[in-house]
Amino acid sequence: MKILFSVCAFLMTVSLFSANLVNKDSKKYDIEVKTVGTTHTSINGSTTQMGGAPDGAEIKIKDTGSKIKVSGSKDVVIKDGKLSQ
Repeated sequence: MKILFSVCAFLMTVSLFSANLVNKDSKKYDIEVKTVGTTHTSINGSTTQMGGAPDGAEIKIKDTGSKIKVSGSKDVVIKDGKLSQ
């Protein structure tokens, strides 16, 4: 029971402090999101991934090499192939 409560509390905290990942470019990008492990994913052009950028995570666009460390829950934006927050 304690483990279940701990996992639920952790997941709620991660979603409370996760930023959206917003791609303002029309291009699809392959990205890496590093938190505890590395997650390889992609984001389509002109889309938003809700909670796609957890606080403290490092995000890298594979195509351009742009990197950022997420700080807080302010949106992480991809524009002209570069990450900003």
